[in-house]
Amino acid sequence: MKELTLRQLQYFVAVAEKGSISDAARALHVSPGAVSQALTDLESSLAVQLTLRRRATGVTLTRAGRLAADQARTILAETERLRDTAHVMRGELVGTLRIGCFPTLSPWLLPGIIAHFTHEHPALRLEIAEGPSDELQQQLADGDIDACLLYSAHLRPGLDHERIAPVRLRLMLPANHRLADRDEIALAELSDEPAILTSLRPARDLVENLMRHAGVEPVAGWSMANVETIRAMVARGLGYSVLMGRPHGDRTYDGLPLIYRRIADDLPENAVVLARVRGGQTTAALKALTDFCVREFGEAGRPVQ
Repeated sequence: MKELTLRQLQYFVAVAEKGSISDAARALHVSPGAVSQALTDLESSLAVQLTLRRRATGVTLTRAGRLAADQARTILAETERLRDTAHVMRGELVGTLRIGCFPTLSPWLLPGIIAHFTHEHPALRLEIAEGPSDELQQQLADGDIDACLLYSAHLRPGLDHERIAPVRLRLMLPANHRLADRDEIALAELSDEPAILTSLRPARDLVENLMRHAGVEPVAGWSMANVETIRAMVARGLGYSVLMGRPHGDRTYDGLPLIYRRIADDLPENAVVLARVRGGQTTAALKALTDFCVREFGEAGRPVQ
């Protein structure tokens, strides 16, 4: 009699849930032959028929198979809990951490976060969501994510947040712009030129309101969701842009040069923040995320801009 194994139970449960050996094999990233053999070995170990296998209709569980599938799920769940307990005893983070991020911040923040937790806390599963600030904060309120990274200017009332790093709007201009030799430029000096702004809300509304506060009504130009597209269009002289953050290297994907200049106007303070539900539990994983972001992206670390 072959010895019963956890792998046999895992393959059996996958077949029970997918309804066919081929679909289970795809979900498990193994060959159909390996799944079929595991079922045969499991039935041999238990000395009972668990499945009816028909080429045309897939796999049907017998009455014994349905009972065994429920017990197999319980065994696999308890095994996973045991593994998690072992990780905790070794001081490792376990479970799932669900992080939201505003898309224009993703290139600066997410690669470092994912790399850190992948290398330092491999037992912790990361789930990432990107989207507009309003959607992310709604996901936070609904419990679909644990925390989200966004600008403080986008924050709704009623959320707790940790300030990660200060940010300031910058002008982005083509390298041959008439004001290229200036270190600081007032928005009014660009009042007759088209503005190429992000289409993501509420970031676009924020930028337009700041420009109006400075006495400038933005001249309608192109509106794009992708920052790299905006950069490429500015480099080709199609307009200027006002953006948060400055990538390393002032060239576009197609190799054209850009320049960034300070805005002379007084602007409200803004910062990258890590937001979470007010009064929610601060788990070890969430604390580790906060500590890493402050250390890595704060003023003493590698700033966002």
